Amino acid sequence: MRIGGRVGFDRVEDLEELFRSIEFPIELALPWKYRDLWLPVEDKVNQIIDFFKKKDIAILSIHAPQGKITGDSFLRWGKLTIDIAQSLGVDNITVHPNNVKGKKTWHQEKTLQYIKRLRGDSIFSIETFGGKDRVFSPAELVRRKIPMTLDTAHIRDRNEVMNIVINNEHNIKTVHLSSIDKDEHHLPIDDFCLTVVDKLIELKWSGNIILEYLPWHHYRIREDLRALSDYVASGGSANGCSLILLPLSDQFKDDPIRYGYKRDGT
Repeated sequence: MRIGGRVGFDRVEDLEELFRSIEFPIELALPWKYRDLWLPVEDKVNQIIDFFKKKDIAILSIHAPQGKITGDSFLRWGKLTIDIAQSLGVDNITVHPNNVKGKKTWHQEKTLQYIKRLRGDSIFSIETFGGKDRVFSPAELVRRKIPMTLDTAHIRDRNEVMNIVINNEHNIKTVHLSSIDKDEHHLPIDDFCLTVVDKLIELKWSGNIILEYLPWHHYRIREDLRALSDYVASGGSANGCSLILLPLSDQFKDDPIRYGYKRDGT
């Protein structure tokens, strides 16, 4: 089990500033708006690869939300994403199940054919999202045994989350771990997140756990990664280990200068 935090970029010009102080393992999130952010970097993929090859940063997985996996353009941006992943020694790429209209089964088969054509050393896993119009629901990913990224903040039913872990752990490649309340998701990990982790430990699961927080909670990512890594290394609650987390605070919500992963003095 490998543990890291989600860190992304939108422009190649921002790479040095954004990753200057990153010393923890990461999931590398690529530019997320297809036309506005991804297309401008498509011809700079080699520059992106070269930048990270020179950095001493452990990249556990790639987060590639930039396009529709049901469209023909997936064959291009998906291939470029594989090029990035394989060049950096990354074996898992998370993609999003976009919304579709019409017969879902047609879109599903088309998407799976795209993935088959793109198949390389890196595995695409489809992230769990709610919403009836998503090309794949969490239940459909489970039923069809499709590699998945389980996002604990995208499924409000905790029983459904646990059922996926218990009955489908062999198809879960990455877990995006964060908590929710009635208004927000991607909040810092809580007791339910630890319940998920405990079950993964029990199952001897060996994928990636990625902490994915809203920007105003980035300040605590290092402490949470350290605490969770110690918790997992100690065997979790089954070995009598407990984890005392920092209290939830929105103190920096209206202070964008505190967003990101800068260390004090950087």
